[in-house]
Amino acid sequence: MSQYIKPSLVLLLTTLFAACKPEPPPDIVFTGGEVKKLAPEAVSKTNALPVYMHYMPWFDAPMDGQGSWGIHWTMASANPENVDANGRREIASHYYPLIGPYDSQDPDVVDYHLLLMKYAGIDGVLINWYGEAGTNGDIDLLLENSNAIVDRTDETGMEFGVVLEDRFAGEIGHTRSNVQYLNTHYYTNPQYIHFDGRPLTLLFGPITWNSASDWTSILVASTADELLMPLWYRTGSTGADNTAGEYAWVYQNYLDGLRSFYQQSSTEAIVGGGAYPGFKDYYQQGGWDTEIGWELPVSASTMEATLDLAATHQSKLDFLQLITWNDFGEGTMIEPTVEFEFAFLEEIQTYTGVSYTLAELQLVYEWYTKKTDPDLAEDEDAQKKLEQAYYYLVALRVADARTLLDEVE
Repeated sequence: MSQYIKPSLVLLLTTLFAACKPEPPPDIVFTGGEVKKLAPEAVSKTNALPVYMHYMPWFDAPMDGQGSWGIHWTMASANPENVDANGRREIASHYYPLIGPYDSQDPDVVDYHLLLMKYAGIDGVLINWYGEAGTNGDIDLLLENSNAIVDRTDETGMEFGVVLEDRFAGEIGHTRSNVQYLNTHYYTNPQYIHFDGRPLTLLFGPITWNSASDWTSILVASTADELLMPLWYRTGSTGADNTAGEYAWVYQNYLDGLRSFYQQSSTEAIVGGGAYPGFKDYYQQGGWDTEIGWELPVSASTMEATLDLAATHQSKLDFLQLITWNDFGEGTMIEPTVEFEFAFLEEIQTYTGVSYTLAELQLVYEWYTKKTDPDLAEDEDAQKKLEQAYYYLVALRVADARTLLDEVE
């Protein structure tokens, strides 16, 4: 008998063997022992445009009996120690976070936020960033909060970048120092957002330094050749030679404003789109003098309309910024709230084209509520299962996470 076997016969034998061979067992779900740390898996999306979430790191709250409520929960009039009949604290917002007011350094909160974004198809966070130098009294705390968020991006597989603030720069050296900090501590982080090998740096404004010579002087503090992007129509304030492009923001006539910006944008520059659920600030009610003077309907319809407009003009966009995760004082929060639950994230799931739905978002919420349940704090077995469920979630092993969470009562 010839030792030569026709390729067609090989294919047939291979197929028959595969049909008879049992499938390998699935990964064993954690039943005790040591927690297995799993590498994060990337979420598959049908929409390839990078999507980033503008994130406020400025919330302070008592943790473990230490600390106090920060001004972004209180403004000048609210007292979170006042609790109503529904168990909700008094905060400076028209809307209430589904998990209640929190501290930006709480790792469980940060993980909850990043996991929700991950299952909505969001690629990373753009931290509203004040740096290490400035005249604001909470500059050190804001940097600690920002770094607490940065520190959690690696385990979840999320990227991060910054939206640099120069409003509290008492001298140009403050902003130069902040750019130097970015160059030293952030730009080299593997999770930092880069385009063509260059770090992306959004600028909110500029507000204090408004000339090309100012920004030429500031940017010499960095060796990274960053892509500096001011707010829309502000290239003249940073100088064309220093500017890589512009990005959209919230606007009173929001659809007309976004449409006009997209249509006028140059294909040679980097263009950041914007999408958001509305705008309704709490400044007057909160006792602050700031008066915006207009508002937009905060609704899933507004979220959908701004996303649809980005989709229509997507060929002009290099990324989409979602505005914002948690600016409760201005009512632009996409984070789940008592009023809207997960509606805004569901709209984003549709836009990004992920296979996940409300069910996965609710699963992340269930993980958080059990992870922070004081009745489970001393239950070692439950805490191990919850930690393992977290790693299953970052690895997109949803069924395994579901099994473990069902075991934790």
